[in-house]
Amino acid sequence: MKPSSILMATFGSALASCTVGRDYARPDVSAQLPAKFDLPAGWKVAEPGGGAKGAKGDAAWWARFRDPQLNTLIARVEAENQGLKAAIARVDQARAIAGAARAERGPQLDFEPAAGRERRSGTTSNNFGGTAGRATTLLSLPFQMQYELDLWGKLRRGVEAADLDAEAAEAARRGVLLTLRAELASHYFEMRALDAEIAIFQNAIALRRKSLELNQLRFLAGDTDEVDVSRAATELAATEAELAALKRGRSDLEDAIAVLVGQPSSGFRLAADPLDSEPPRLPVSVPSELLERRPDVAAAERTMAAENARIGVAQAAFYPSVGITASAGLESAGASELFDIASRTWGLGPQISFPVLDAGRNRAELARARARYDETAADYRGAVLGAVSEVDRALTGVALLGEQAAAQARTLEAARRTVELSEERHAAGVVDYFEVVDAQRTLLDAEQQAARVTGARHVAAVTLARALGGAW
Repeated sequence: MKPSSILMATFGSALASCTVGRDYARPDVSAQLPAKFDLPAGWKVAEPGGGAKGAKGDAAWWARFRDPQLNTLIARVEAENQGLKAAIARVDQARAIAGAARAERGPQLDFEPAAGRERRSGTTSNNFGGTAGRATTLLSLPFQMQYELDLWGKLRRGVEAADLDAEAAEAARRGVLLTLRAELASHYFEMRALDAEIAIFQNAIALRRKSLELNQLRFLAGDTDEVDVSRAATELAATEAELAALKRGRSDLEDAIAVLVGQPSSGFRLAADPLDSEPPRLPVSVPSELLERRPDVAAAERTMAAENARIGVAQAAFYPSVGITASAGLESAGASELFDIASRTWGLGPQISFPVLDAGRNRAELARARARYDETAADYRGAVLGAVSEVDRALTGVALLGEQAAAQARTLEAARRTVELSEERHAAGVVDYFEVVDAQRTLLDAEQQAARVTGARHVAAVTLARALGGAW
């Protein structure tokens, strides 16, 4: 049979080959998904199909906060964060591995030129072509081709697994990006909430300083005793100490933001911007869309699919391995004759390897592949449960913080009225200064708590966006 006929028959066999192992089907996780989420009043479920873009992690959920500085910082995270760059490099590695696995399915051609001079012993019994005791030269310019017939789909399953690993790496990258965006937004709103607290305490210090001066004048005039002066000085000092602690907390958050945007903390500054806005309401995705949007769920599902493909690779090890080797080139005993037509060489033939005895190695590898799939399937179901739990907790936090904000607003209004009444009573001589100090302290606590609740509501909205996979 001609070499071309052998090659045609070989490729025909390869095309007719089968693929061992089970084809992948995503496990049923309906038991892990709720029929619906309990939404806070005024919220709505996301429209079907609204997450098509978000499934790729492209929905700019942070834009709903309408904060230009936040938008700028997030853009810097995407461009400069070192953790994200490392995740991108891991995706590149996975894609390169997938490319190498795909290359294994094609023929491998090598050029192996060789030159040598040899003298065989003249005292041995074997005389190879009369060369014993003589020095000979051999020049060779061969091309060597090897091609494995993927009769059982081992290579195809390997490519499938590598491609799925690359998809899992991409989902992990999106997860890193989502986490970084959410972490940046959380730190940012925490910092702005501290800006609001700092402004409150700066105003309180100004009022307490005036109060101290007033009580000092009244003491000098004999209208009050020294204890009122001491109380005013104590309140001023305590408020100044609290302000210093707030500034330290803000500095720590500013440093954390600098790291996230890939900048040295030294010299990185953000202007004060007290937070006083309402957080946006993010529509909540339905459970089926949650699976598509969450990068961690997607990564777990792709990893599970890759391990399913590797079961096929392990099963293919039980079957014979068939390959084709071919060679062609030039070979001569001298340079002057190397390129003569008579110096041509070629060879073509199959290579077959039958697994006969491996002491149970293939069975162990197959058992390991199946166990690894079971592990990743459990991880996938766990990721689904975790995603649903995070959304539930985020929704609960949003709802309860809304109730807390409403109650705190009533508390703040009452505290302000109490200060007004106590100051009027003290001016009329009905009560001593202690009642005014107590009312002012209560008002300061109420204002501080209101600022903290506002910050917590924004952070809760960020947490919900992250729980929803960064989209709606």
